[in-house]
Amino acid sequence: MRWRSRDWAFFLLQVFLGMRLLVAGVDKFRGPRGLSFSHFYGQVMPVLSQPFLERTFLPGWSVKLYLGTLPYLEILIGAGILVAGKNRAPLLLAGLLFLSLAFGQMLIGGHATVADIAIHLILTVIALLLVEETDGK
Repeated sequence: MRWRSRDWAFFLLQVFLGMRLLVAGVDKFRGPRGLSFSHFYGQVMPVLSQPFLERTFLPGWSVKLYLGTLPYLEILIGAGILVAGKNRAPLLLAGLLFLSLAFGQMLIGGHATVADIAIHLILTVIALLLVEETDGK
């Protein structure tokens, strides 16, 4: 099979988005002594949740539930993108995750972060557009 430019473009986006999410998720567990659940739940999560608890209408339980599952979602979706081939599902989940992250940043006024997330969302949309239809062609 010979790869066309479209195939290479999709492959590069797939690897980038998969690695980006995978590393973002794993990095939340990285503490001074290596990877640690206690580091995430004891130090990272309280710092991440504070602006949402202080500046938004979101109930505390929802903030903690979202942030508590975020690194696992990033790891699973990132790994899914890397191994799924031309499957739309993990890319769609990544797009929804990026939308939710952007919404949270909009609520706390993180406009620069929203712009960064928008770049990832645009790359995800491009990857989705590059996935070929499986209509027998």
